[in-house]
Amino acid sequence: MYPEGANAMQTLALMIGYGLWFVFVIAWNVTAGVAPTLATPGARRERLYRLVVSLGLMMIVLAPFLAIRGGFQIWTNPPLLAWAMLLVVVAGIALCWWARLHLGRLWSAEVTRKEGHRVVDTGPYRLVRHPIYSGFIVMDLGLALLCGSALALVGVAVIALGLSIKARLEEEFLCDELGAAAYRSYKARTPMLVPRLARRPAAQEP
Repeated sequence: MYPEGANAMQTLALMIGYGLWFVFVIAWNVTAGVAPTLATPGARRERLYRLVVSLGLMMIVLAPFLAIRGGFQIWTNPPLLAWAMLLVVVAGIALCWWARLHLGRLWSAEVTRKEGHRVVDTGPYRLVRHPIYSGFIVMDLGLALLCGSALALVGVAVIALGLSIKARLEEEFLCDELGAAAYRSYKARTPMLVPRLARRPAAQEP
């Protein structure tokens, strides 16, 4: 159970963090304005990652309610660290929106090929091939650390697994749709989810 006194600030930070998370989820799913869909891999191929991500999200949602009752809580953050984790949540949200706005009409919540689809390698897509998924993981990790719950941490790992499955399916599908050559060089120079600390030096001509 959360101790009284100083940890009231952590409880407030946790409430704000989950409030931002729920507002983000609602806004993310109600905004539209995407290009027409031309092809999808089919619901059957997408079923696995959807199930895995849904399981992880369920753990994230349940974690604070169980932690308040002392279930699965493994630490309590000091106030300064609690607010720092809230900034991590905000950073994850910001990365998601930056990547989505940069994609514009090519964005889709599902694995699809849109009208006018092309390989985007600018903006946040210079850092990683799937910055929206990276943003989701950062946001959920901030919540899990803020909550101090083992269940939330497992939820983040499950979400990361599900998004990795989705990313691989998306890349396989787009290679088939756009041609492997259009994606190969981008994939070779850009990591999937975690940015490199330093960029690779350009290859020298012999």
